[in-house]
Amino acid sequence: MIKKLRKKFILLSMLSVFFVLAVTIGAINISNYVVIENESSSVLTEVIRQGTQDDMGGGPREGGPINLMQEHYFAVSFNNDGTIKESNYRHMFIISETEGNKLATKVFNDTLSGGKYGNYRYTKSKKADGLTYVGFVDIKERLDSSNRFLLLSSTISAGAYLVLFGLILVASKIAFKPSEEAYKKQKRFITNASHELKTPLTIISADMDIIEMDNGKSEWSESIRDQIKRLTEMTNQLVTLSKLEEEDNKNYPFEDFSLNEVANKAIEAFSPSFKKEEIKFAHNITGNITMFGNKYLIDELIYIFLDNSLKYSGGDNKSSYFTISKNNKNKIEFRFSNTIDKNDETDPTQVMERFYRSPSNKKAGSGVGLSIAQEIINLHKGRIKVDKSHSTLTFIITFN
Repeated sequence: MIKKLRKKFILLSMLSVFFVLAVTIGAINISNYVVIENESSSVLTEVIRQGTQDDMGGGPREGGPINLMQEHYFAVSFNNDGTIKESNYRHMFIISETEGNKLATKVFNDTLSGGKYGNYRYTKSKKADGLTYVGFVDIKERLDSSNRFLLLSSTISAGAYLVLFGLILVASKIAFKPSEEAYKKQKRFITNASHELKTPLTIISADMDIIEMDNGKSEWSESIRDQIKRLTEMTNQLVTLSKLEEEDNKNYPFEDFSLNEVANKAIEAFSPSFKKEEIKFAHNITGNITMFGNKYLIDELIYIFLDNSLKYSGGDNKSSYFTISKNNKNKIEFRFSNTIDKNDETDPTQVMERFYRSPSNKKAGSGVGLSIAQEIINLHKGRIKVDKSHSTLTFIITFN
């Protein structure tokens, strides 16, 4: 359990760090790109203002004058009939005049729109002289610089992320060490206490046999036997839960086994009890199903849920339904359903928690059984869904 908590802590920490880094680096690089686009827009505005002439006076802009001498651009002016009147390619060395005129003509005719063409940004505008001007500016150097910054910032962020991962890994080990030691002590205590309890329980049970031989059975002796049985069952459950929480299957090796065989034995064992309690019990196993897991634990899992249905089926027409099938994704699905009283207060979100007891439940029980079932499901990499609706409580367990 502590290992799972530590892994979850590391995962959440790294996700948080990744989110912060991604947002920060993303915001910086997006801002950088926006600045480039705004600068290119300002340059194009000056290109259109200047037209096909070289006016080195520039024009004012935020942050200072625009110096077109530092830019790679060209401008083309068009008559109303679409013929080219003049062009200025003195500041463009990457594209030929012929190719540039073709691009400018497409912009004039609106067959090229959107303001972007590869590394170029362009615009057109009709001026007071009656001519339409099309301007192009090459921002390849700016984009290359932006891409280099993106690569550099991403590399630095990745390095920082790995360093932080190492620090969090070490810090989590130090932070969780006291909890891990306390958890180990708790498990040792449960195991030792369980073994220690077995001896006095055995002695009490033997003493009760002698007392009943001398004085006969009575309601008091039966009550003592019930409590001995309950304590023995709870002790065994705590030992099982402690072993299951060791987070490996060394205590419970996996193998292929017939699920039909295991389920049918449990059904056969519980059918008389359902009949005695006047609970309508139906079951169905679709086909011959083989499962890879621990046969003993799956038997225990089925036992726990059938016992739960037997104890807590309620309503006017008490009934219980148990099925095993393979769904459309070829996953094994267990389904346990039983009717409940209309005033049942079971919380589906908490029913699998250790020692949980429904406020409306007045029957004897330790609240450990379903916790054991949850650990068995976890050990087999399964999932459980609890649904409470229409006076029915349903447990749906899925195994890969």
